[in-house]
Amino acid sequence: MNFKPLFIVLFLISICSQAQTKKNTLFTVVNTPVSIDEFNKVFNKNRDIVAEENKKSIEDYLELYINYKLKLKQAYELKYDTISVYKKELNSYREQLITPYLTDSKITDDLVKEAYDRMKIEVNASHILISLPPKASPQDTLKAYQKIIEARLKIINGSSFEEVAKAYSEDPSAQNNGGNLGYFSVFDMVYPFENVAFNTKEGEVSMPFKTKFGYHIVKVNKKRASKGEIEVAHIMIKDNVEDSLFAKTKIKELYTKVLQGDSFKFLAKMHSDDKNSAVNGGAIPKFKYNRMIKSFADVAFSLNETNKVSKPFKTQFGWHIVKLIKKHPIKAFDQMHDELTQKIEKNERAKIAGKSIVNKLMNKYTITKDNNLVQLFLKNEIDSTQQELKQPVFIINGAKTQLNALVDYSKTHGNTNSEVIVNDFLEIQILNYFKDNLEKTDADFAFTMQEYRDGLLLFDLLQDKVWNRAENDTIALKVFFDKNAQKYYWPKRGDVTIASCTKKDKALLVQKYLKNDISIDEIKRLVNEGPVIHVIFTKRILEEGDKKLPTNFKLNTVGVSNIIKIDTTNFVIIKTNKIMHPEPMEFKKAKGRVINDFQEYIEKQWIKELRQQYPVKINKRALKKVIKQNQN
Repeated sequence: MNFKPLFIVLFLISICSQAQTKKNTLFTVVNTPVSIDEFNKVFNKNRDIVAEENKKSIEDYLELYINYKLKLKQAYELKYDTISVYKKELNSYREQLITPYLTDSKITDDLVKEAYDRMKIEVNASHILISLPPKASPQDTLKAYQKIIEARLKIINGSSFEEVAKAYSEDPSAQNNGGNLGYFSVFDMVYPFENVAFNTKEGEVSMPFKTKFGYHIVKVNKKRASKGEIEVAHIMIKDNVEDSLFAKTKIKELYTKVLQGDSFKFLAKMHSDDKNSAVNGGAIPKFKYNRMIKSFADVAFSLNETNKVSKPFKTQFGWHIVKLIKKHPIKAFDQMHDELTQKIEKNERAKIAGKSIVNKLMNKYTITKDNNLVQLFLKNEIDSTQQELKQPVFIINGAKTQLNALVDYSKTHGNTNSEVIVNDFLEIQILNYFKDNLEKTDADFAFTMQEYRDGLLLFDLLQDKVWNRAENDTIALKVFFDKNAQKYYWPKRGDVTIASCTKKDKALLVQKYLKNDISIDEIKRLVNEGPVIHVIFTKRILEEGDKKLPTNFKLNTVGVSNIIKIDTTNFVIIKTNKIMHPEPMEFKKAKGRVINDFQEYIEKQWIKELRQQYPVKINKRALKKVIKQNQN
């Protein structure tokens, strides 16, 4: 996982460029001042996004900020900002940050409204694809177009779309699905495909159209109102390779318990094999129909009443029962506006809004075109002398673009009309000029870029000074482990059998049978009454304090516990089969924790060195002022 973007977001530090005065200086690092205003801005920015329990005092945060400045000082001193990999990555982030500046807000608003309207609809469509490379020759393009027309005519004349798709389509999935793509909605397909699908009536076959994949025709099978999103809880039991009936049997038992009135949340917590949702009573984040595997989504979306529970069903992951928590219809337009805007800015739709920006910049900038050079290029009569190729063909606000750049660009677009090449190239140069000068024309963008510049530097420095060393220096890591071995112990664990009952009298029976070492299957037979399930078992190795154990349950002795009342309808008995007392961990097993601790140790030692290398002086009078300013 690349956690660098997350690191940058968490450690973005606001750098102010205003003039410093001694009175306004909070501290200095090697005589470089840091102002009260800068510190206050950073402190309050981070205080707003940090949970209350994690907030620090002014003094604590000042120490962190000084450490940050020390690390940054060393990063620049070691010239990390000159490394090619750093420059390339910073430029990549710059391109991402610049995207919103390259779109026309009016056109973007229109696209947002269109996307919102389409969110309300789901389209079931089939398609046929005739593949075509982006730089296909005119002959290949004509051949592909004729083939898609031929396929369409067969369908129009009565042939089955499914059979024609299997015969003609170059989408590999067509052999299995006859071209049927199932239901989809806005943003699920490339924009040209989405446009045709939404604009074609049910039962009709579109005219051929082109996307980056080639030529398509689309038949719209059905349109329906969007199902929106859904919030459910589930219990999952994984298949057991040693017992093919285990999962199915247990999920049926759990389903019966739910029908009998047992708490779904409690049963999920105690028995579900989906660890991520079990701790939340089986609840999973809300999802759209086509964002979940079909077998699960079909059942979940078929539930129409809140708290309704599905019958047991199987997916590729195991056996499930699902409880409907809430259905979420499409939100109001105002609530969706910002989210849709962000999606459009990252989507190919942005090109439409970008075209409008180019037109505006053309009217704003002073652009000079050497028409003689352009005509020579169009007629392919360019003299290849260096003198001619180095002449400026375009001048944008004084920035010159030489003819050889246009010639080089044309070589990568050999099958494109020459006039189109000239126009496209000019638009690219205009956008490049705009992007290259954005820091000079937009203070907010310049500010954000400085944050990313410093955040990336700090990440790279920490990686070299701390993280890589902790992970790769095995000898030092082992020495650290040996010196701190008392910290690395397995906690107390128990091999336990947990019995869950809904009636006190049944719990008494189960407790009695467990004490007599009666087998689980036999206890079920004796306690359960035909289709009525009174007891369910779970057998696991758990650490003391695990959430599947009742609160305050201690692994003190081997044997059967007292009956533990969870609530008015749930009773638990725990048979502790074996206790594994705390014991030292082997280095191999403890390595993950050791690495984390070693990293912390290395960083502390490094900061001590930095404080010796780069003198820090705090203005105590200014600090008192900052504390007073941030008392509320």
